Amino acid sequence: MKKILFLSPLPPPHYGSAMSSQMCLDILQKSKSFNARNIKLNYSKEMNDIGKINFDKISGIFKVSKQIRQELESFSPDIVYFVPATSGLGLIRDAYFIKQIKKLRKGKILFHVRSRMTEKDWKNKIYQKLYKKMFSNQKAIVLDESLKADLHNLIKDKDILILPNAIKNELSESQFKKITQQRKKQNSFNLLFLSNMDESKGWLKTLEACKILRERNINFKCNFVGACPSEKTKIKFNKFISKNNLQKNIKYLGKKTGQEKNKIFATSDILIFPTEYKLETFGRVIIEGMMFGLPVIANGIAAIPTIIQHGETGFVLKQNTPEEIANYIIKLQDKILREKMGEMGRKRFLIEYEIKKYENKFIKILKAI
Repeated sequence: MKKILFLSPLPPPHYGSAMSSQMCLDILQKSKSFNARNIKLNYSKEMNDIGKINFDKISGIFKVSKQIRQELESFSPDIVYFVPATSGLGLIRDAYFIKQIKKLRKGKILFHVRSRMTEKDWKNKIYQKLYKKMFSNQKAIVLDESLKADLHNLIKDKDILILPNAIKNELSESQFKKITQQRKKQNSFNLLFLSNMDESKGWLKTLEACKILRERNINFKCNFVGACPSEKTKIKFNKFISKNNLQKNIKYLGKKTGQEKNKIFATSDILIFPTEYKLETFGRVIIEGMMFGLPVIANGIAAIPTIIQHGETGFVLKQNTPEEIANYIIKLQDKILREKMGEMGRKRFLIEYEIKKYENKFIKILKAI
């Protein structure tokens, strides 16, 4: 039985990368092929803590460092699995942990890279030095073929493995059919933006698209779901709604998880995700929407053009402008088109992004190391 030391950010707070890492840890802990121990790398309690320095985080670094040393000495893992930050304070923290691991243990580290190394960060001399020290001649899992270039040849091609994200299918076919039947009976045209409410995730562009829809006399409702990073963001959001008379069309529902979130997916008609987040790799919310049979409109960055089949399961945005978003929403007023795209999206989810297939691939990768 292989021993794995699993180091990663984990929920809380709940965001895509941390939730995907929790899924991977769950797979390992229930597998009979591995003995997995984990160390949680993050000490943020809420989304608005991410990227900030506080006492809990500083003390957390020393706690994690102590845990790493103890586990390497007592557990003596065959594999060190590490989900690194690739920018900002998280990168500096993780570079310190990696240096410690390399000092105490021989053998390659398996990185599961869930965020991007941007060109801007690569040109930063300090970051570039850290990247080279961390990643050179190691092994890595990336989420899409297109993301291999982010590693700048620091890792040999044979040591880079492709493993797209996945989630558990939470709907039986009978439940899915019931949802599609209920959607047909809905009188309202329900749009959904679901992400953490950082502006780079596209909530303002979605609001601007909603303004265009209202100006064109389109009858719609749009729910915004996600944790709000600051009071300033809430004020900006509400000010836009008031200024443009969108009170009847827009609702901010806050952070939702589990069954509450699933109910919102079930009553929605379209998912909108015009992200411009600089570290975006995959967009877990896209496959959540596909699971519920929603056509998805999303910005064509990172792995997103691979996930969404343009014109078949949704629309990939080229300019990512409010006008482009609004035009695709207007196209999807057609219930027959929506239903067809949603069904295609769900089929694609079940074939490509459901956890059973992922689980087999993930275990196969770790067994081969």
